[in-house]
Parts: sequence; structure tokens; C-alpha cells
Amino acid sequence: MGLGCQRSLRVEHSGMLGPINMTEPIATAAANRMEGFPAVLSCQRMSSGFSNSNYRFETSSGVFLLRECTGRDRPGVDYELNVLDWLRAHNFPSSAAIRFGDGERWISGPGGSLLVLLEWLDGSEPLCEQVTVKTIARALGDLHQLPPPSGGWWRRENPNGREAAAQLAEIIAPDDPAHFQFFRKEFERLRPRLGEPLPGGLIHGDVFTDNTLFHDGKLVAILDFEDACEDVFLFDVAMTIHGFCFPEEHWRPDLAQAFLDVYKDRRALTDSERELLPIYLRWCPLAIMGWHLRQLRRRPDKGNEKRVAELIRRIETLREASWPII
Repeated sequence: MGLGCQRSLRVEHSGMLGPINMTEPIATAAANRMEGFPAVLSCQRMSSGFSNSNYRFETSSGVFLLRECTGRDRPGVDYELNVLDWLRAHNFPSSAAIRFGDGERWISGPGGSLLVLLEWLDGSEPLCEQVTVKTIARALGDLHQLPPPSGGWWRRENPNGREAAAQLAEIIAPDDPAHFQFFRKEFERLRPRLGEPLPGGLIHGDVFTDNTLFHDGKLVAILDFEDACEDVFLFDVAMTIHGFCFPEEHWRPDLAQAFLDVYKDRRALTDSERELLPIYLRWCPLAIMGWHLRQLRRRPDKGNEKRVAELIRRIETLREASWPII
């Protein structure tokens, strides 16, 4: 997720961590299953996410992004690939999935991992500025206007939604640390408003700058749909505001207003959405805070503790803010 619990792929040359051995098992495994059995020219490790390792994979038949999925099951990988196929069918800017030689969308990799080939796209993570915010607002509005996928395969629950938060809140004990208590109390404040009916459909759920790719100021693709799910569009709107309007942990209401002004031109907000936007601006960081807290229940981690403190400050900032003006 954005908000710091998973750092997603950055498809940019600066994100590479250097070459790996050409006998790397994943490179050999992938090339041996690709059409024409191309030669491996290079395989460079890149910035990766919590459940993925990513490589710039250059072969004699072209350059690809090779993803090793180590923390995800087959249904989860299939779901994301279905989403990418749906997006491509509607010409939405995203990375296309590339099939292996026998038509497989993924193959088994070393140690039980799953290997996926994706289209290689050049670009970099954008800065949080007016032009970027407006561009991503248009794209998110376009995403929310797409006709839903056919069939019911896409109707899965938000992995960081109300149910996950409720389960965590229920097991927080009175003697748990203060950040756990903050989570429980804030969730109880917000919970009554989160179930109110709002427009929804398939959402990305994690549109942060590091899940987008820009080149020469233009959007190349929105990346990393592994947390896509069915939820209200307002969750996506509020999460994207956090992704693009909190540069260096500083709240920028001017950027947020610019985002909303453009988004509304693509998809008009309902009266209920306008009323509940301040609630969702607090709910989204709390939802991701829940992810960090679940990790902390398993083992102490300074990085997770630091991010939890930042998320608490975001929530408190937005609780006090006399915004949005929409």
C-alpha cells in the first residue's frame, strides 16, 4: 500500500539496484518459458514491494518487467492480471500483462514463487505539484467512469477495509500501546459513517506517487493493482489525495482542492460524497495504519512504528482542518 506499508515498483532507471548473475534462477526460468526461448541479456533488480521482487529483464526479444510474487497466492495474482486485461481493453494507462510461450499468464518460480511478465514502461515517479495532481485526478475520474468488468470475478472485499479494521479493533486490549488505543478509538468514531451507501465499483485503492509513472510531465501508467477491489469510489478519492497532497508529510490543501476541481469535471460527486469526504480523509490513513499495526503485533519494527506515528499526525491534522471547500 501507499502510506508506507509496501513500497511499490518504480519503473525508472534510477530504481535499479544493479545486475544479478545471468544464471539467476528466475531469469532462466522465465526465458525458458517465453516464446522463441530468447537469450537473457540482463536482469537487474529494482525497487520492490512487500510481496513482490521486480527486475528489468532484457532478452534478445525485448525488454520486460519480470515480477517474482513471493507473498501472494495464485488467486491474488490472477485477480490483478484480470484487472490489467480489463484496463487494457478500455485503453486505460496501465502496464499490460505479457503471456509466456504456451499462453500462461504466470509460471512457477523458485521456492514456490510465481513469475509474471509485464510490459516495460519508461518513466519515473512524479513530484507532488499542481500539474501532476490535476493529471492524476483526470485519470482517477476516468477509471471510475469505466463500465464494470463483466461477470462477478472482480467483487472482492477491500483488504484494508472496514472488516479488517473491525477485526483488529476487537482484539486490542486495554494494556496495548497508545497507538493501538488511538486506532481503536478513532475507528469507533468513524465507523458509524463508513457504512453509508455511496457510489462504488472497482477501485485501485493505493494511488500514490510511487504507484504512478510519468514521462515529460505526462502520465504513462498507473501501476500496481494488487490491492484493487470493490469499494466506494470515495475511498479511492481520499486515498489519492493522501498520495499526492501530503508531500514530505506536509498537508497541502491547495493541491487537494486542485485535485477535486479536476476530478469533479470527470465524475461529479454526490451530496453524500461531499459530506463524507472529511470522514474518508481520516479513514484512509487509519485503514493503512491498521496494516502497520497488524505487522507490529507479529514483531517490533522501527519502520512500522515511525509510519504509524506519521499516520496519526495525518489523521489529527485532517481532524482539525476546516477543509475541504468543495
